Amino acid sequence: MHRSIVTAIGMTLLAPAAGAAPMNIIFYGNSFTGSGGGVQHLVRDIATAAGHETPHIYARVVGGQTLEYHLITGTGWITSQIPDGEHWDAVVMQEHSTRTTSHPMDGNIPAFFAAAQGLYQAVQDHSPDARAVLFETWARQPDNAVYPTIWPSASDMQAEVRMSYDQANALLNDQGTSTVAPVGDAFEAGDFDRSLYSGDLYHASDTGALLISLVLYGTIYEDPTLADIDLASVGTNLDLTDEDRAFAVALAESVLVPAPASTATLATLGLTATRRRRPDRANSTPSHRAP
Repeated sequence: MHRSIVTAIGMTLLAPAAGAAPMNIIFYGNSFTGSGGGVQHLVRDIATAAGHETPHIYARVVGGQTLEYHLITGTGWITSQIPDGEHWDAVVMQEHSTRTTSHPMDGNIPAFFAAAQGLYQAVQDHSPDARAVLFETWARQPDNAVYPTIWPSASDMQAEVRMSYDQANALLNDQGTSTVAPVGDAFEAGDFDRSLYSGDLYHASDTGALLISLVLYGTIYEDPTLADIDLASVGTNLDLTDEDRAFAVALAESVLVPAPASTATLATLGLTATRRRRPDRANSTPSHRAP
């Protein structure tokens, strides 16, 4: 099931008000976080375009690596990348895309859980009230060679990814406050459309990078009203058409809050997306290995 972040009323009450102090957000990930030149930069620009104070973004992005790698090598970075006296508001964690699955060589779900818990604890040791945001990755495009050898379909791979992130989310909510950014669900809502992927059929295209960033922004800021944001100044280095932007917005909104407007937008684009609601989870040296 796709996961709506919180109810519309909850978002109105919990979302940081535009004009509030800028957030400090730390990202851990690999080349999936590096999509579009860095989704952390796109998230920053979307937040600014939405009327928030421009957040302070810090990202540790190492190609092909896992959260375990970041836990082993990058916890000291938590204190060195933030001014004295300030705290982290959120830590975004993106795991290697097959580690959260049953992949025969790269899958290691217990290691994902342990690393996510360890990294979150390291952030909490500095900033006790920081929120964990689990950046759910996406299944490889349906024409990728992993199908049907390893998984029957992209939806089967995505189901494994989703389950692992949901389980990790439950563990992190025992430590503090955690939620899942349902990026992979947004790819699935678009039927894993080829336009969301680069030529290797697993990294994101520019359209995919915008989609990722919109879902992350909407999750971090608890803001489902993406269609109201003027994206003209966002991702100016990306090769995007107005239709690409509309597609990304519609898919992102469809997994943040199942709103009729999102359905209408998808229909206008000649696409369909089945609304699959999810329970509220808001409380509940670079390698060349593929991410």
